[in-house]
Amino acid sequence: MLLAKLVPVSKRITSPAFGGVRTLVNKATILGRVGQDAELNNVGNDRSVVHFSVATSESKTDAEGNIIKTTQWHRIVSWDQRRNPMLADRVKKGDLVYVEGPIQYRSYTVKDGSERHLSEISLRSFQALSPKE
Repeated sequence: MLLAKLVPVSKRITSPAFGGVRTLVNKATILGRVGQDAELNNVGNDRSVVHFSVATSESKTDAEGNIIKTTQWHRIVSWDQRRNPMLADRVKKGDLVYVEGPIQYRSYTVKDGSERHLSEISLRSFQALSPKE
């Protein structure tokens, strides 16, 4: 019988409490509007990086019936040498885009000696959905 051969999901995917981890996931999915034109920077050794930001919004109603809109900004970075020239040419402020990739955290020291912390989404999947109306 076919059903007898199926392995329950709980047996295929395990967590530390159930005998070990097989796969961990770090993946952000963003659908939003581009905040500024994509910026292409050369970083040496014939490598480039593209940066742009994407805004997502959420609206909710408070107890008095007022609509409260919150906006989150997401920094997107691409190290894909084949895709970067296209992104720099086509990603413009106001465009609706879909981006996917892992969230990365890093820190760096600026000229005055202070340390800055940065979180960004490393672009793995990109789809331009429409220009700003």
